[in-house]
Amino acid sequence: MRIVVTAALAVLLAGGLSAHEKFKIVGSVAALKKDEIAVKSIDGATYEIDFLDSTVVTGKNHKKVDRALLRVGEKVVVMALGHDMFDLEAFEVQLVDR
Repeated sequence: MRIVVTAALAVLLAGGLSAHEKFKIVGSVAALKKDEIAVKSIDGATYEIDFLDSTVVTGKNHKKVDRALLRVGEKVVVMALGHDMFDLEAFEVQLVDR
């Protein structure tokens, strides 16, 4: 019985962890709210991405920087997780020029 329960739990956990895809959006900040960042990508599309308190803002060499440096117009690379391009949560925002 323990083996069946353990196997079922392992399958559920593996399925839940792999449900998110990784996305990388390169562009500039179009709008910024406390919990959302809009990025106009280099292909012209604008993506609204959840910007959580746990999202890390980094500069060159992935060194953590103050979130206050993030402004509209700033060039960024956003690393995000989600089901598709319309349901994204940023886990890292990299400032390109800092």
